[in-house]
Amino acid sequence: MARRSRGFTLLETLIALSLVSVSMTGLVVAIGSSSKFGSLARRQATAMTVARSQVEALVHAPYGDASITNSNTANDGVDFADPSGAFASGTIAATGANAPDYTLPTPVLIGADATAVPKIDGEKYDVFVNVKPVLDPVNSSEMGKQIAVMVRYKVGAQWMRAVAIGYRYNPGIMGVADGLPL
Repeated sequence: MARRSRGFTLLETLIALSLVSVSMTGLVVAIGSSSKFGSLARRQATAMTVARSQVEALVHAPYGDASITNSNTANDGVDFADPSGAFASGTIAATGANAPDYTLPTPVLIGADATAVPKIDGEKYDVFVNVKPVLDPVNSSEMGKQIAVMVRYKVGAQWMRAVAIGYRYNPGIMGVADGLPL
């Protein structure tokens, strides 16, 4: 009796191919999503770097500098560091009680090159600053200023934001020179 080697039937082959195509589709979707979220994470990290560098610059600015002046006392309460995300909504800065104390005159551009042909726009980050005085509980003198920097950027059609917080001591109250870093 001759023994035949058994091969795959057409039905078994079609079922195997359909299983492979379904799993490959899932793999392609996962790879696409991971690259999208990787790009979002990079933009958020860049925004945080911009916010932290701005806070660092403001912490070392002269105490009377206009960029760390509390020009809108209405935002000194719960909205000081933008917990409601007002700076990530719409195409303009927050207004009214949520308006910032200071706005950087020009946005921070990363990867932009106006001399390139064609022109490269890069990534744009709008920078807003809120300042809140910190008072001595005993004699109500201003011990320093708390600084919140909100950096707004756009990903597709959605606005997002990063926030960093710093503190600038009052050299007159602390009894040290204005330029002395702590």
